[in-house]
Amino acid sequence: MKRLLIAVILSFSMIAGCGLGTPEYKDAVLDGASNLNRGKTEEALKDFNRAIELDPTHHDGYLGRADTLNTMGRFEESLPDYDKALEIDPTLAKAYVNRAIAYSQLGQYEKAIADYEKALELDPKIDDKPGFIKRLFSNEPNTDKGIRKHLEYLKQQVQKTDHKS
Repeated sequence: MKRLLIAVILSFSMIAGCGLGTPEYKDAVLDGASNLNRGKTEEALKDFNRAIELDPTHHDGYLGRADTLNTMGRFEESLPDYDKALEIDPTLAKAYVNRAIAYSQLGQYEKAIADYEKALELDPKIDDKPGFIKRLFSNEPNTDKGIRKHLEYLKQQVQKTDHKS
């Protein structure tokens, strides 16, 4: 009897550890993240839309959809989702960074600068995180240096614009 109980407990632990029983919302977010990481942006968009439909009170769906739209080059469309994610949780440094990327791509440098600075205030080590910085800054000069280097670049662009005015 004791062995049977141990087997049942181990089986339950293995099932729980495999993600079975994870709420549908989390499944949709994880599916979206997986598809986005594999470059399947249309599928990721569907997954994040599903997550938002299932639970519009959590930030993950909005942040994932915004990141997907950014990856697709649909920067203007991503902004309302970043805004919503930050309305739900204003401490999301990654949301500030990624919204700054959208602003930068749209030439809205002052807004980008403000978001980068807020992200660094919330998480000073965000500049050190590998992966998403390189992916998202691939089209700007000196982007291999991360957020702080990109922030310098944007401030220079604003200064150039101010001097022309």
